[in-house]
Amino acid sequence: MVSDLVLDLLSKLTWEEKVSLLSGADGWHTQEIPRLGIGAIKTTDGPAGARGSISVDGPKAALLSSPVLQAATWSISDMQELGRVLSRETQSKAAQVLLAPTICCHRNPLGGRNFESFSEDPVLSGTLAVGYISGVQESEQVVATVKHFVANEQEHHRFSVDARIDEKTLREIYLRPFEIVIKSHSPPGCVMTAYNLVNGTHMDMHKYLISDVLRDQWGFKGLCMSDWGGTNSIVESVLAGCDLEMPGPTLRRGKNLLGALEHKDTDILKTAINTSCARLLSLAERLGKLGLSETDVKASRHAPECSTTSPEDVATLRRIAANGIVLLKNDSNVLPLDPQKLSGKKIAFVGPNALVGASNGGGSAAMNSGYLTHPFNSLKVALKNLGIEAEVHIAQGCRTHKWLPLLSTTQWQADDSETSMLGIDFFASHNCTGDILETQYRNNSSIDLFDSGPESLRDGGEPYSFRMTSVLTPATDGNHTFSVSSVGGARLFVGDDLVLDNSDWNGIGETFYSFGSPELLSSMSMSVGRSYKVVLEAWFKTNNAVKTDSKDVEPMHVYGAQPSTRLGFLEEDTSTIAEAITLADNSDVCIVVLGLNDEWESEGYDRPSMELPGDQDKLVEDILASTRHPERIIIVNQSGSPLEMPWAGRAHTILQAWYGGQEAGNALADVLLGIARPKGRLPMTWPKAYSDLPFATDKESWPGVDDKVVYKEGNKIGYRWHLDAGVAPQWWFGFGLDYTTFDSTVVSVVTEHDRWDICVRILNIGLMTGEDVVQVYVWPSQQPRAKRLIAFERTESIEPRDSITVKLTVQLRDVAEWSEQKWLLQRGSYAIGVGKHAGDSEMATKFIDVQKALSWDP
Repeated sequence: MVSDLVLDLLSKLTWEEKVSLLSGADGWHTQEIPRLGIGAIKTTDGPAGARGSISVDGPKAALLSSPVLQAATWSISDMQELGRVLSRETQSKAAQVLLAPTICCHRNPLGGRNFESFSEDPVLSGTLAVGYISGVQESEQVVATVKHFVANEQEHHRFSVDARIDEKTLREIYLRPFEIVIKSHSPPGCVMTAYNLVNGTHMDMHKYLISDVLRDQWGFKGLCMSDWGGTNSIVESVLAGCDLEMPGPTLRRGKNLLGALEHKDTDILKTAINTSCARLLSLAERLGKLGLSETDVKASRHAPECSTTSPEDVATLRRIAANGIVLLKNDSNVLPLDPQKLSGKKIAFVGPNALVGASNGGGSAAMNSGYLTHPFNSLKVALKNLGIEAEVHIAQGCRTHKWLPLLSTTQWQADDSETSMLGIDFFASHNCTGDILETQYRNNSSIDLFDSGPESLRDGGEPYSFRMTSVLTPATDGNHTFSVSSVGGARLFVGDDLVLDNSDWNGIGETFYSFGSPELLSSMSMSVGRSYKVVLEAWFKTNNAVKTDSKDVEPMHVYGAQPSTRLGFLEEDTSTIAEAITLADNSDVCIVVLGLNDEWESEGYDRPSMELPGDQDKLVEDILASTRHPERIIIVNQSGSPLEMPWAGRAHTILQAWYGGQEAGNALADVLLGIARPKGRLPMTWPKAYSDLPFATDKESWPGVDDKVVYKEGNKIGYRWHLDAGVAPQWWFGFGLDYTTFDSTVVSVVTEHDRWDICVRILNIGLMTGEDVVQVYVWPSQQPRAKRLIAFERTESIEPRDSITVKLTVQLRDVAEWSEQKWLLQRGSYAIGVGKHAGDSEMATKFIDVQKALSWDP
């Protein structure tokens, strides 16, 4: 129901004002109307924190563990707690709309944003998202935004790719998480549409999916917004029910939409505009943005941001980051390490992520965290806090960077600022001439200007440029390397020498959401302790020839219209695998930390393969083969998606640590030392090799041909495909070891009207206290390869030899399959199994008969 206040405002708004409300005012705010007391609503990214209004180097923010780690907890209560933290973080950034969670299903392990989504399974994704959203919205000061509706499973050509999906697959897999959250007790306040097309129509203008399915069939009453730069029409998106074009200033609507109102037969369009305005005003009313004074309205777009993460919230982040770590192998029972037995021992850290671990993926999920914790240092600190004296040494052995590392504050200093690394002067010209309009100081050399360039320049569409200066003092002698990637043109000078000229680049890069150039590199001999003045000049291309993939030009006004530039630097690398092997062999325990980082997994592009980048496989193979005690080698992988591990069979101990946010290092130390248990279960299936999957040989199904990607596998994704094809993965969906062992029994399955009540008894048959995850699967009794998850629950702690009984309720409609435009549960015999993972051949099972077919409308 629309309130009387909203109806009254609608009657007073002019058509110009109504149209203005349907587009963003700037990068993060909706439009305000001072004369009517309508304030601006502020949005903020993202799923692993609340960043605020500046994408890079803005105010400090808490960095939560990545959503895939959150999902690995299989814990609704953990998700609710994280949601509450996110609500507080969002409020600290003076925002009211959190642009999260991302609930697209993992279709392919190469998906660039898999780390940012929960799972391959729609039930796990949707159910956990309900907990997340209820926590975010509990305060009634913040609403969540589920995204990206729908079928945004790949980043390749994401602005233009057409996902061809049959209705059964769409309903059962990709729409299902959205349906679960929309129909929940705490539906999200907002839904964000995807960039891509579905079956020939861009999602922002997909009337069937937005109006018919989302609103009419599911009953969604909230606001529907476009992704940033993802509005592809003037009128059609409004008629489809996409209420808000983001960001501002408007590209599609505004005067264009007003112009459309001047034509005849505009009653339908006027009705749609009024309806969308009512939804936006209803959201504003919910968030306290109506009935404001003129002063408060003007202040609503300029409220200060702050960093206020409490110690209690930090403790929550650390605990949940540990809860999501998955123990994949522990053949020699090396874990947990006994701190007392480490006294006086030698501990080796090896691998590219050991010293500086991976905390998060890239893109809109990135945060300017107040601090980060890393594996090597966190274990040293943990041992010290326990009063344990041990020798802890490190030898990285190899590197894994995709691009040269960003600049470090330990070596770079702005020449006129004691606290900043870079000084940046901005000019209203394309060649750094004329008056300096603004000077900024930064500590991050990824200079993303989408929301942090001078406001008078970035929103006006006029060409501008900047000159960055800094002083570099190398820590070593050697042949050191610089790199530049830029959206526009750029030149790098060291002293008086032109080192890199990226003035007229060609090709397709991946920085800045794939609107940046390929990385350009150059090396020069440098001396330790000497100071070098470094100058970077960059400018917007005045001929509008931003050279990106020609298929991805629609959002160029968002991502490609600023002279954003990335500057990297790396001193000559002297680390060797041989050095790492020697350290490992001479240590009592060796912890090898491998994986990916925010360069390899990010919004804007997909991964090229499932292989570990660089020489990481060789590093592991050589250590396992060359050390005298390979059973002492603990392998820790940090990634948001599966990786090929050809050495997994020879490794004794493997932990999957994901991206643990700012507490990643501390959480890992807690698990290694037994302070916390690895409670995680895999939220996706882990293939042995990419070549095992159908995508490897079928370009039409991935990444697509001629901007069409065909979902040929249908609803057989992840574990469903592996079961159906009879291809064993490395580890199944739902797999995860503990330091103890559980045995499950299905006590009863009772049909009560439209539901099954399933009682499961869990017995701890091990020697340590632990928590189990009850995973309930269903399949037609004669089709064991057709298993699918229908319910789950993380138990409370169970003491050794004790047991508990949990009751899970499953609506029969949620067991049905899509058939002929309705949900249908066929009559027949069904098996209900409880197991340790989707591929468990020894599931505790009961059979139940459905006496007659049942059907439900959408």
